[in-house]
Amino acid sequence: MNPKNIEAFRAVMLSGSMTIAARDIHTTQPNVSRMIAHLEHELQMSLFERVGNKLHPTDEAIAFFKEVERYYLGLKTLRETAHNIKRFGSGRLRIATAPALGMGFISGVVRRFSDASPGVTVSVRTNNSATIEQLISSQLCDLAFAVYAGGGNSNDVKTEKLVDARGVCVLPPGHRLESHAMIEARDLEGEAFVSLSHHDGLRERIDALFEHENIMRTMLVETEFLSTVCCMVKDGLGVSIVNPLVAKDYIAGGLTIKPFSPRVDFPVYMLSPRHRPDSVLASRFADIVRTTLTQDLLAFAANSQA
Repeated sequence: MNPKNIEAFRAVMLSGSMTIAARDIHTTQPNVSRMIAHLEHELQMSLFERVGNKLHPTDEAIAFFKEVERYYLGLKTLRETAHNIKRFGSGRLRIATAPALGMGFISGVVRRFSDASPGVTVSVRTNNSATIEQLISSQLCDLAFAVYAGGGNSNDVKTEKLVDARGVCVLPPGHRLESHAMIEARDLEGEAFVSLSHHDGLRERIDALFEHENIMRTMLVETEFLSTVCCMVKDGLGVSIVNPLVAKDYIAGGLTIKPFSPRVDFPVYMLSPRHRPDSVLASRFADIVRTTLTQDLLAFAANSQA
């Protein structure tokens, strides 16, 4: 069935005139007449009757017109869907995040993103950085946020360092050092220390710092996640050096946070598939992450100096 013939039929039904219909669909009246005749031949039924100078649709035409309008309503819905995809994306965003960022920080970003993109489903997976890179390399996720990058799939993964967050010293409530404005490495001589596990690259950097200064700590507890480190420090098991983006979520629970010297950086990377352009949703989420990182770190620095 020729869509042009359907279009001509609809125009005649809406206008009640072949002349007006021809104007509406930008053709001539004889051409509209020919298209209606072809459609009647295809359908094997009469669609219009002329009574005097007026054109009247048959009962069959009225019934057929209802189906045609459903078809055009479907086309309108498709156009609106395409417009929304172009403007807002496909309706689902797949995110992977390291545990260090998967608590308060990513949760806050998702809330802001959802406010700006209502109706979009955000799927969040929490994995270690090596697994996250594999998820991006295989395009099982649209974006990922890791604390280290470059584990082996760099040809398939685009990496952007978002920030080097300056590490902070975390203390349990009532600790002897909580009155200090700045914690120096030498202040932690002999302290019980809650540390990351040995396979974590940040653990190696922190250990090297204390070894260089010849400062002895008591390695009381080792754990994989910075969130667990903060919980254990809060419960009095020792002190530690952690990412401020993680530490700030435990202030309300009584964790004491102090600036630390010398500087220890906790990097945050954003990963995306190298061979696929970012979607509208992924770009919007990435922008919110950048803005939130800046705002959170600035606010944290201001509160630390207050």
